[in-house]
Amino acid sequence: MNRENRREAPLPVLAFASIARPTFAVDYAEQMAAKALAALQQEGWPVYGDTSLLMDAQAARQSAIHLQEREPDVLVLLCATFSDASMAVELAAHISAPVCLWALREPGSPGERLWLNSLCGVHLAAHALHKTGRVVRYLYGDPGEAGLFEPLKALARAAATRRRLRTSRLGLVGEAPSGFYGCQFDELELGRVIGTSVHRINLTRIFQAASQAPASAVDTVIASTQAGSSGLSALNPDEVRRFGAAYVALRSLLQEEQLDGLAVRCWPEFPQDFGLMPCATLGRLADDGFICACEADLHGAVTLLILQWLSGAAPLLADVVALNEEAGTISLWHCGNAPACLARSGEEIPLTVHCNRRIGVTGNFAIRPGPATLARLGVGSRGYRLLYVEGELLDESVNRFAGNTAVFRPSCDAHQLLDTLIEGGWEHHVAFVAGHQAAALAALAELLEIEKVAL
Repeated sequence: MNRENRREAPLPVLAFASIARPTFAVDYAEQMAAKALAALQQEGWPVYGDTSLLMDAQAARQSAIHLQEREPDVLVLLCATFSDASMAVELAAHISAPVCLWALREPGSPGERLWLNSLCGVHLAAHALHKTGRVVRYLYGDPGEAGLFEPLKALARAAATRRRLRTSRLGLVGEAPSGFYGCQFDELELGRVIGTSVHRINLTRIFQAASQAPASAVDTVIASTQAGSSGLSALNPDEVRRFGAAYVALRSLLQEEQLDGLAVRCWPEFPQDFGLMPCATLGRLADDGFICACEADLHGAVTLLILQWLSGAAPLLADVVALNEEAGTISLWHCGNAPACLARSGEEIPLTVHCNRRIGVTGNFAIRPGPATLARLGVGSRGYRLLYVEGELLDESVNRFAGNTAVFRPSCDAHQLLDTLIEGGWEHHVAFVAGHQAAALAALAELLEIEKVAL
């Protein structure tokens, strides 16, 4: 796996096939199959397949065996005309990927017979594929129509993220704090259901590595950080040195162990034994594209991975700290570990001391506004489950609480969201990311075969 572009959403690989029957308008169907394949290729995805119309199970089987060699993330199956479901089932039997069926519009004039009956073919195939346990989405429209590929894009992002999760690797630095039961996890079940493996790291190892970090490397980190935050120079110089040293140690660990990110026990040992709150250190690593979850929340870290790989943007893990019934919002906060890329555009990144511990180094800025998605991977009475809701982060000119605050207005009633989190027994951290990702999260939950809770 290429772990260098960590924030880049994994590129989905598509297989393309077309099915038809000779009793329909085959010449027109062939033209549309060529246009459909060209439209997919214009999206920039790797697309394997050709425009030949498959008209029997044997042809479908031969095509499927060839396409499976490419290990596609999604099978795009164009019902160029009506066909019974046998060819769709045959293709899916040999291609281990979710299926996106594609129905074309009817081209004939009023009063003419059905040229294609494509939509009925999609309906027939969808029923059969669902019975085989396959995840199915569909497109309806002709190549070139605006927004046509949105369901496919969501499914493709989810499928590519599922593939990447199978080989994901997270570092667990220390253990969850006492009484933080929601940050605990079953390592074997995590690997079985999600695919993530865990590399455990003792806190003492990090402290030793930080104390031995090369002075020149620490100087470089401090200088580059200070370029975006003049307030760093006002903090305790020893704490600033420890900030840089911890960054060097953790960054080296991430690279040496080929990790996608970290879940870190950030207190009490960091402030008591090392003299640092690592919030801004984790934020700086997140700016580099590594996901970082505080309080050793491993499932929270996996949630961050999911959101980052689906969106290609930096997510953040936070507490739910306030409800405003009148405004229909909830406030999301944590004590200063947000990456600088989440700050409001054009603002300097204030760095300061921790709001409770009163030692450095933490961030202190509001999260920039815009469309967003809140999500949480958790464990319920029936195993893994995934909660998600779309909404909007509001434009807050003043950071409401010291640290990092985001005011989120969900698409559902804000009180309903809080009821679901608390009465549903969800873990206390939630994650959020810019953009709307509900469709992709729904598809991912289906691919992982876990419960989905959509609000």
